[in-house]
Amino acid sequence: MNKIIIFLLAGLALCQPDAGAQEGFDNRTRALYIFDIARYVDYGEALDTMALFRVGVLAKDSELYWEMGNLAKTRKQIQDVPVNIVVFRDENRIEYTNVLYVAKDEGFNLDKVKRNIEGKKTLLITEGYEFGKSMFNFIVVNGNPKFEINEEELNRAGLSIPSTLLHQAVKTREDWEELYDVTNEELEKQLEVVRQQKVIIAEQKQEILQQRALLDSLDKEIENREQTLAAKQKQLEKQAGRIRVQSNEITEQQVLISMQQAEVQAQKDTLAIQRANIDKQLEEIDRQLSTINQQEEKIKIQLESIEKQKIMLYAAIFVLLLLAFLAYYIYRGYRIKRDANIKLEEKNRTIMSQKDEIEKQRDIAETQRDQIAYQKKHITDSIMYAKRIQSALLPSLELFSDEIEHFVLYKPLDIVSGDFYWVSRKGDKQVVIAADCTGHGVPGAFMSMLGVTMLNEIVNGKEIMEPDKIINILRDEIIDSLKQSIDEDRVKDGMDMTISLIDFKNDKLQFAGANNPMVIVRDGELLAYKTDKMPVAIHYNMKPFRMQEFDLKKGDCLYMFSDGYGDQFGGPKGKKFMVKNLKRKLVELSSLPMLEQGEKLNETFETWKGDNAQVDDVIVIGIRY
Repeated sequence: MNKIIIFLLAGLALCQPDAGAQEGFDNRTRALYIFDIARYVDYGEALDTMALFRVGVLAKDSELYWEMGNLAKTRKQIQDVPVNIVVFRDENRIEYTNVLYVAKDEGFNLDKVKRNIEGKKTLLITEGYEFGKSMFNFIVVNGNPKFEINEEELNRAGLSIPSTLLHQAVKTREDWEELYDVTNEELEKQLEVVRQQKVIIAEQKQEILQQRALLDSLDKEIENREQTLAAKQKQLEKQAGRIRVQSNEITEQQVLISMQQAEVQAQKDTLAIQRANIDKQLEEIDRQLSTINQQEEKIKIQLESIEKQKIMLYAAIFVLLLLAFLAYYIYRGYRIKRDANIKLEEKNRTIMSQKDEIEKQRDIAETQRDQIAYQKKHITDSIMYAKRIQSALLPSLELFSDEIEHFVLYKPLDIVSGDFYWVSRKGDKQVVIAADCTGHGVPGAFMSMLGVTMLNEIVNGKEIMEPDKIINILRDEIIDSLKQSIDEDRVKDGMDMTISLIDFKNDKLQFAGANNPMVIVRDGELLAYKTDKMPVAIHYNMKPFRMQEFDLKKGDCLYMFSDGYGDQFGGPKGKKFMVKNLKRKLVELSSLPMLEQGEKLNETFETWKGDNAQVDDVIVIGIRY
C-alpha cells in the first residue's frame, strides 16, 4: 500500500509546473489532485453500498466542473465505483457527495458548508483558506501547488488517509506561517499589479462611455436640425406658390384696369359730342325765344309752332337727364378705378414684405447648412481617429507564420467596423479568429475593441489556447462586462465568431464557433462544418460551446467568414449573394494562390454590388495549410 501512495505522490509532483510554466493550481491540476486524493481516502463500509462515487464542486462558474467532467471520461471509476460529477451554485443546495471542493475566492460561507455535510462522511477539499479550516486545503508556495491536512477534521468525519500521504502535507501552524512569509511579499506585488490594472480599466471604460454619449448627442442634434431645415424648406415652397398666385392675380387686374380706362375714354368722347349738340340746341332756343318776343302779337296764330317748340323743350330736358345719367356713370367708373389702384398698392407692399422674409429665411438656412457641414466634418474626424485606434488594436497580419499562405478580405461598411480578425502564435500552435459583432459603424467598433481586449487577456495573458475554452470564457466576460441578463427583454449585444487552432506538430485543426461556420476545401471538395447556434453573449440556450477536431494535410484550404459577404444585395435582380454561392466560389478559387483568391473574391463582391450600397461589414479569411 505504501508503494502505491509513493507512486501517487510522484504523479502529483509531476503535475506541478516548472519555472517557465503557469504558476500554482490550474483547473486541470485541481481535477487531478481531487481524483488522486479521493482514491486513497478510507470511507469504511459506507462505500460498499453506493452505486455512484459523487464528486461535487461548489462554484459560481462551470470551468472546473467541465475539466473534471473531461477527466471522468478517462478515469471512469474511483475505488471501483463509477464516478458522477455534480456542481452546486449555493451552499444551501448542497446534496450528499463523497468529495466536495470549494475555493475561498468564490465567497461561500465555509461554516454553513460544514454544517450541511456534517455526519455524511464527505471529504471536504478547499483552496486558499486559513490553516486548519478544512480536511484538505490547497495552497501555492513559490508557484508550486501544495496542500495541508487537518487530521482531526478527517477523524471527526469518520475518514482516514494513509500515513505516507499525511507526511507530504503541511501539518503545523509554524510550517504554515513559514510558507505564508515566503509567499506574502509576492502576493502583495501581484495585488498591487491587479489594483493598477483595475484603475486603468475603469478609466478606459469611463472614456468610452463619454465618447459614446457625445456621439449619441451629436447624432440627435443633427437629426433635429435636418428636420427643422426640411420644415423651413416646405414653408419656403408654400410661400413661393402663394407669390406665383398673387402675381397672376395682379396681371389679371392690370388687364381689367386697362379695359376700364378704354371704356371711360370712349364715354368721355361721347359726352363731348352730346355737349356740342346741347350747345347748338341752346342757341336755337335763344333764337326762338327772341322770335317769340318779337312776335307776341302773332302768338295765337303761331300756337301750333309753340306746341312744336314745347316738344323740342321736352326733348332737351330728356337730353339733360341723359347727360346727368352719363355723369353718374363716369363718376362710378372713377371710384372703381381708384379702389382698384388702392388694392394694387396694398398687394405690392405685401409682396415686398414677403420677399424680404424669404431672403431672411434663405440666409438662416444657409447659416444652418454651414453649421451642419462643420459638425459633420468634426464627427467624421472623430470617427477617423477611432479607426486609427481600432487598427492599432487589431493584431498585425505578420503574426501569421511564414509557412502559412493566407489572405484577409476586410471591408468595413463605415469608417470603423464591427467585424474583426485576431491571430496569435504560441510555439507550434496558431490561433486564428474571425468575428462579427452586433451592429456596425461606431457601436460595432466598440464591441470589436472589447472583444480584442478580452482575447488578448485570455490567450496571451492566461495562455489558454483551446478554442472551446477561449469562446466559453469570452462569453462569460462579455455577459459580466455588459451586465446582461436572460430575464431582460431587449436586444442582446454580443458577437458571432469562429475560433480555429492549427497544430503544426500533429497536423490537427481544432475549432469552435458561434453561428459562423468553418469551411475546408480539400482536393476540390467542400467540407463545411456547422458550429453552435448561439451567440457569444447572453442566450436562452446557455450550453457550453463544443470543440471539433479535424486532421489536416498539406494543401487544405481553410476559410472563415462573417455573414456580410452573403447578405450583400446586387446582381441583375437586386437579390442577396447568399452563403451557398460564396461556398461555391471558394471551391472554384481554391486552386489559385491565396492572395489571388482574395483579389478575385473582392472583384466578385464589387461586381455583384454594382451601384447598390454595401449593407454590412465584410470579413473573409483564407488559409492554405
